[in-house]
This record gives sequence, structure tokens and C-alpha cells, in this order.
Amino acid sequence: MKKLLKQKIDSLETGLPKWVIILSGVLMVLSAIAAINTSGVYDWVSGNVPPVLMGIVNTAGMVIIYFGYMKGMKGLQRPLTVLWWIAIGLNLAGFATTCLGPDYLGYSAAVAALLPLVYLPLGVLLWIWYAGKLEQAGIWMIVRILIMTLVPVVFYLLGWDRGSAGIVIEDILTVAAELIYVWALLRVVWNF
Repeated sequence: MKKLLKQKIDSLETGLPKWVIILSGVLMVLSAIAAINTSGVYDWVSGNVPPVLMGIVNTAGMVIIYFGYMKGMKGLQRPLTVLWWIAIGLNLAGFATTCLGPDYLGYSAAVAALLPLVYLPLGVLLWIWYAGKLEQAGIWMIVRILIMTLVPVVFYLLGWDRGSAGIVIEDILTVAAELIYVWALLRVVWNF
């Protein structure tokens, strides 16, 4: 039986201008910062930033980078195009539910619950089929979605409320995972 070798990929040519990649990274970092609960950032953002603007901040960076990955992987043996399209579609669905505002949090939660169904297989396949920075991006995709999905559930089940040390730990874990994920994604499309 022939052993499959991982293809080493350290960069993808997305066709996106550098300023678009930088803008994507900035939006993803702003999205991570806007989700911080402990310092009141999330409450301030929820009360002062129009839902459409928040939807753009939460969605545009990821959609642009995922589109770039899809374009950059087109020439590879396993481009994962369908999974990239699903990831883009779910992010756009998240944008739509965010635009509806806080009265429709149930819809946002439903979309968020679907994200692991695409991010886990996508991350695992990047990890299994590729080596180098693309593999690392896949690993961080897995780590990030597990942290973003499981940490809030575990902390809720433990009964740690917004005023406890638990929420500080949750913020640190989720924001750190998000920022490392952004870094891992950008490294592949901007060779650093």
C-alpha cells in the first residue's frame, strides 16, 4: 500500500492585494477584541455599534481570508473547495443574523452551532494532507473552534457568571485562540 506524503505548503498565492489581506487581519483582530466580556468592551459594542457594522467587523475578515485560501489552494491536489465555500456561507449567515440585532440571538447561536461541523473537518484535512504553515493553520483552526465552542459551555455548566474569575479566564482563552488563529491564517497568505 502506497503511503501518502504530506504536501508542504508554506504560502498560498491568493491573488488578493496586500492591503486587502492587512484589512482582513485588522478586522479579525477587532472582532476578537469586541468579544471581550470582562472589560465591558462587549457590552459597549453591543450598545453603541450598529448591528450591521458589527456584522461587517465579525465577518468580512474571515470571508476574505477564506476566499483567498480557496483561490490559493485551487491548484493543489486537495483544494477543499466545497468546505471553503461552506465556511464562507456559514460566516455570511452569521453576518445576516448579526445584522438582525440582539433580539435574534437564537439565530446567531444556531449558526454558531453549525461552525464546528465545517471547521473541524476542514482543519483536520489541512492537518492530515498538508505540512508546513498550511498544516499549522489547520491545527489552529481545530484548536480555535474547540475553544470557542467548548470553553463557554464548560464555564456555563460550572456556573461561572460574568462577574467571576471564570469569565476572565474564558476571555483570555478565547481571545488568545482567536488572535493565534488570525496569525496562523495570515502567515500562509503573507509569507511571514
